[in-house]
Amino acid sequence: MNFRKFCLQLHLWLGLISGIVVFIVCITGCLYAFKDEIKDAKQPWRFVAPESVPMLLPEEILKIANNHTGRTVPTAITYGEATDAVFVDYMDFKTASCTVYINPYTGEVIHSIQKEPGESDFFSFVLKGHRTLWIPGKAGKMIVGYSILIFVVTLLTGLVLWYPRKWNKKAALRNFTLKIKAPFARVNYDLHNVLGGYAAIVLIILSLTGLVWSFSWFSKATYYVTSGGKELKPYVLPKSDTLHIAEGKVGLNVLFGQLKKESPDATTFYFALPQKKESVIRVSVVHERGSYYKTDNLFFDQYTLAPLQGSGAYAGKYTEASAADKLRRMNLEIHDGRILGIFGKILVFICALIGASLPVTGFIIWFRKRQNHLSRPRRS
Repeated sequence: MNFRKFCLQLHLWLGLISGIVVFIVCITGCLYAFKDEIKDAKQPWRFVAPESVPMLLPEEILKIANNHTGRTVPTAITYGEATDAVFVDYMDFKTASCTVYINPYTGEVIHSIQKEPGESDFFSFVLKGHRTLWIPGKAGKMIVGYSILIFVVTLLTGLVLWYPRKWNKKAALRNFTLKIKAPFARVNYDLHNVLGGYAAIVLIILSLTGLVWSFSWFSKATYYVTSGGKELKPYVLPKSDTLHIAEGKVGLNVLFGQLKKESPDATTFYFALPQKKESVIRVSVVHERGSYYKTDNLFFDQYTLAPLQGSGAYAGKYTEASAADKLRRMNLEIHDGRILGIFGKILVFICALIGASLPVTGFIIWFRKRQNHLSRPRRS
């Protein structure tokens, strides 16, 4: 058996093994690609008309949210740009969670959303399918991970088969152009071979960035390679100094003012509020709207507001991160195409749609060949 025949057999059987999972992962990826744009269009309460007066400070916003909900322990508050509502989260896995949207100029409660434990919206449902096939526990995540690992091999063998044996006009037309006005079998073959070849590199990148979350060994290995042999440090939060409890807490207004002064052009300030005595105030300062990469992840003592040092690739200011840490921070934005803006999202959507079609067109090719083989008269 020569190399191409070996790749063909590997491509066939690995494709059949992983096909259903690949279809689900790719189609849910398509549905999730424009989540932010759809939410912006369908949730007008997330936006306000900008005014010339200063925004209300965090402590005032939290007081309004507490009065509205009757709760006293908010988990996060998020400030956006001039046209964004401020929203306060009350996350609780045992009782109902709640998010309150408030006009930062007037203090008016615009909208509130309450979710019961286990309740999810459409995009949360889609994301769960993308990550775990809606299977609880670790089993779903492992099935997705190993199926995508198989998919990478399938794509690589597909590229070998797509590459023409001889470079001539006939080979180029066969491998690089779709023949729409042709019998079904040929159209189906071209949809699998031609579109699969064009989308393969992007699909490999999407698969590899997805595997970073599936397997710790893969995550550590990619960091080891990209960092030149360094070990990936775990993400560990620092702790507040509980010796200062008696002194009382310094107001959140002070920290907000300090961060606004340091980063006046930031688009988002997210404050994860401490829930325990030793917890810190965790702040994400986003320097480009919708970006996870260009974000400073900072930590402050909840009693003194003293800056604290966390560990891991995501901790600290993005401008001070190493090249390997920056690449790790980019992983999500590479995976969903956001790194290239709207063009990247469109590219990911199209390639994921092609990825979802590959198991279908591939199965049809295999099934038709099998039926033709079985229907041939056997020699006596």
